[in-house]
Amino acid sequence: MKKPTAKDAILNTFLKVPQHFFPLFVMALWIGSFYLLIETKQYRYLAATILVPYIVPLFFFRLLTFVYPFEEGAQLIGLDQKKFSVWLAGFRIQQIYLVFPQLERLLFFLPEMYSTWLRLWGSKIGWGVFWTPGNIIGDRNLLNIGNKVVFGHQVYLSAHLLRVKNDQFMLYAKKIKIGDNCFIGAFSKLGPGTSIKADTVVNAGSYYTVNKSEPGSQMPDY
Repeated sequence: MKKPTAKDAILNTFLKVPQHFFPLFVMALWIGSFYLLIETKQYRYLAATILVPYIVPLFFFRLLTFVYPFEEGAQLIGLDQKKFSVWLAGFRIQQIYLVFPQLERLLFFLPEMYSTWLRLWGSKIGWGVFWTPGNIIGDRNLLNIGNKVVFGHQVYLSAHLLRVKNDQFMLYAKKIKIGDNCFIGAFSKLGPGTSIKADTVVNAGSYYTVNKSEPGSQMPDY
């Protein structure tokens, strides 16, 4: 793990505590836009009401990762850590979609919209990818999906793992990679570092642990 720098100190000073209130900040903007729409009946506030929960988190996430690029691997996280956790800040930014999953499910009404949405967050998504509204994405910037991949119902893709190690929270994050023409069966779980080669059929309920290319049931150390 790299040593803390001046950038870490600055970001910790200004973001370590405020980042936990980001979902409330987005909600305040959202409610405020709706209130102004009701009061003024102006179309600009209608546009703001529709776009705020999408544009605001995306803008701040891309700004954050531009200033402090995310690095894969292991790190300690917590209020007492001097190393700034861009993953934790990014998680707070994305948290609104865990609270209100319907926001992302609305994107499924337009073909390719959900794939485009994930690309905007920084993932690499091929063409012809079929998502189901029940899919759960933990890290919208850490996916590398090939062409013509099909995801079954409630597939869970989490490119991060949190665990307690030596009385501290340890984070491990790494991109999930899936090759072309794969079928991912319903209720499957893909962990950080999962690598699935092209033309693979993953059976329903499969579980890929850390850095695995084949499903398993044991959680390895790292």
